[in-house]
Parts: sequence; C-alpha cells; structure tokens
Amino acid sequence: MSKRMYVVALIVTLLAGASQSTAQRAGRDDLGSRAGLLVQVDADFGGDKIATVDFEDGDSQDVRAGQGLALSVGGYFRPIESSRLEIDFGLGYKFVTTAASNADIHLTRTLAQLGARYRWPNGFYLAGGLMRHIDPKLNGDDFFEDVQFDDATGFNAEIGWRWISLHYVQMDYSNPFFEDIDASSIGLRFTYRVGQRWF
Repeated sequence: MSKRMYVVALIVTLLAGASQSTAQRAGRDDLGSRAGLLVQVDADFGGDKIATVDFEDGDSQDVRAGQGLALSVGGYFRPIESSRLEIDFGLGYKFVTTAASNADIHLTRTLAQLGARYRWPNGFYLAGGLMRHIDPKLNGDDFFEDVQFDDATGFNAEIGWRWISLHYVQMDYSNPFFEDIDASSIGLRFTYRVGQRWF
C-alpha cells in the first residue's frame, strides 16, 4: 500500500472512531448553523525547485512548485444535523511571485477542493479530502519561456483548532517535458466559517 493510501486510511479510521465515540454526546446547541459560507487563507511552503531568480546584488530566490499564498471561498454543511462531521468545498487562487523589481516572474494555479472535517467540543478537528490544481503556470515574463503544467489532483490532510490549522497537500505536477515534479506543500491555514460557533 502506498504512503498516500496509508494517510487516507488513517484519517478515515480516526474520523470514524471519533464519530462513533461521541455521536451520542453531541448536542445540537454547540454545533452552530448546519450550513454556511467559509473563507480560507493558506500560506504554503515546499515542493521541488522549478526556477531560480538571480539578483544583481548576488542574492537569489527559488520558486518552488508547492509554495504560495492562497485565498479560497466556499461553503460547508453537515449531512446529519446532530453530527460533528462536516463536508466542505471551495474554489480559490494560489500564487507565488519573486522580489525582482524588473520582472514579474510568478507561479499561479486555480484551486478546487472537497473535504470532510470532524470537530470535537474543545475546538480541535481533523480533516481530509481532495485538492485539485487547475491550470498551474510558471510565467517567465520573457526572461524564460512560460511553463504550463497539466491539471493535478492530490490529497489534503489537516489538523487544527478553531480557526487555525496545519495542513499538508500531497501532489505532483507534470507536462510533456517534465514528469513527477513534487508540488507537495505544508503550511498554515486560516478558516473563517460564517454561522459557526467557536466553542
């Protein structure tokens, strides 16, 4: 079994066990709205180096396939009103740019995600789901040719407390000239959920 499948199996097992052990104790009064909107901001790091920008002072900056700042909007709902298990979805935009003043070299991609989250009364939660990167593109701003990657799908795992979490995305990029570029990332995620109580 691959490492990715081990992670998926572990999260599913944890979510199932937590749901069974606390289902009878879960009260409706502390769950907040059954459905609502969400806004997420991710600050991610990691992945293979796909470009290096050299500056006149001798410094340089690497652009990595997994790094970037992302902003997403979406929604969430509980399939069962009294359950602590939620389904969420979102669309967003992720980018990273360089500090060069005379060049606009940047990596962009559109995000689509679907996941499930189980939260405890003390505010902690575990989450997991699918992450899709649409139209990943490295813009060389005429300093080098633009690099277009194929759309990619990966797995997102998350552990958090209230509105802040640590999340990991496992993903690979490819195109006709490059294969198996590691676009995985680890980072902080900040989530604001309209209509949800903060325990």
